[in-house]
Amino acid sequence: MSRHSIHLGAAWESPRDDSVTAWLRRFGRPTGLAPSDRVLLVCEGAQPAAAWRRLLLNGHDLPPPAADPGRWEHDVTAILRDRNELALEPAAGGPVGNAARGPLPAAWGRFTLEIDAPH
Repeated sequence: MSRHSIHLGAAWESPRDDSVTAWLRRFGRPTGLAPSDRVLLVCEGAQPAAAWRRLLLNGHDLPPPAADPGRWEHDVTAILRDRNELALEPAAGGPVGNAARGPLPAAWGRFTLEIDAPH
């Protein structure tokens, strides 16, 4: 089995005012996926006190993070589209940004897509 990772790092859209509470990350469907490939959304290094209240991919609620700051993952193969939107709503509000795009605050972890190819 081979694994390929795509980092979802610096292109998060931050909330700009109190009426928008989610950080958004838009991305395209990974190219070259075979029917047997699995795509995992992975978060590593999230701080328990900064856990998200809600995480959605294309409007689908994803399970909450574990209590420890290790590794969280969820198979998102079935809900991927050509254009995708990941929305993270912090548990305790969060910073309001003023930049159009930037990195997600480190306390909420590092997100990647991991493609598991069985061949």
